[in-house]
Amino acid sequence: MRSLAVVAACALIAAGAVVCLTAGCADAQVSPELRQVAGELDALAAQIQLIADMNTLQLERAQLEALIPAVEAVRATAAGFEQQRVAILGELQPLLEQKRDLLLADAQPPDDLGDQISAIEGQLMELDQTMDEGLTAHAQAFRGILTDAQVSIITGEEEARRQVVDLIEWVREMDDETFAREAAPYAEELADPELGLGEDEILDLLTLARAMDAEQYGRSGAEIRGRLIELFRPSHETADRIIVGVFLHAAMPAVLQGKLNAVTTGQ
Repeated sequence: MRSLAVVAACALIAAGAVVCLTAGCADAQVSPELRQVAGELDALAAQIQLIADMNTLQLERAQLEALIPAVEAVRATAAGFEQQRVAILGELQPLLEQKRDLLLADAQPPDDLGDQISAIEGQLMELDQTMDEGLTAHAQAFRGILTDAQVSIITGEEEARRQVVDLIEWVREMDDETFAREAAPYAEELADPELGLGEDEILDLLTLARAMDAEQYGRSGAEIRGRLIELFRPSHETADRIIVGVFLHAAMPAVLQGKLNAVTTGQ
C-alpha cells in the first residue's frame, strides 16, 4: 500500500488508459468533449484511489462522524484564503497583460511596472505563509479524531519504520567486503547533523547492529531503530501539513460521507 502521505501531494491516476486520455494523447487536448470525459475519469480514478487508501485506516463510525465536520472546517478556511488569492491575482493579471503587450510591441516594460508586479508577488508569498499557518492549525483536530496508528499511516511514519527495519536487515546480511564498500557512502547520503546523526554516528549505529547476534539484536535493536527512524520520519510540522493535505483532497467529503452511509446501512 502506498503511503497516504502521497495523497497530500497529488491525486494519482489509477489506470494507464486515463493517463493517456488526459496527458499522453496530444489530440485529446483539442476536443472539448474528450477533455470533459477525461476530466471526469480523472476525478473518478482519484476518488477510487482515495477510497482504497482510506480503507487502510479502518475508520470507525464515530470517527467518520467527527471527520466530516472537521473536513468542512478546514475547507472553509482554505476557501477564505483562496478568495484572498483571487483578489490579489485580479490585481496582478492586468499588470502582466500590460507587460505582455509591451513585449509584443518590442518595447521595454517600465521599471515601475516591474515594481508593481514584484509588490503583488510579495503579497502572494505573504498570503501563502499565512495560509500555511492557518491550515496547519487544523491538524490538531484531525489528530484528536484519529488513533496514533492511523496518523502514522497517513503521515508515512509507518513506512519510515519499515524503511529502518529493511535498512538494518540489509546491513546485517552484508558480508564484510560489501559493508566496507557500501555502508559509508550510504551513511553520508543519509546524514542529517541537525538530528544529531552525522555520517559517523550513522555508521556507528549500523556497525553496532551488524555486530549483534540475533539475541542481542532482539534485546537492543529497538534502540538503534529508534535513533535511525529520525532520518526517515517527517518532522511534526511536516506531518501536520501532510495530515491537512490528505483531508483537503477534493474527493474527501464525498468519500467520508459515502463510507459513513455504508457503515450506517451495514453494507
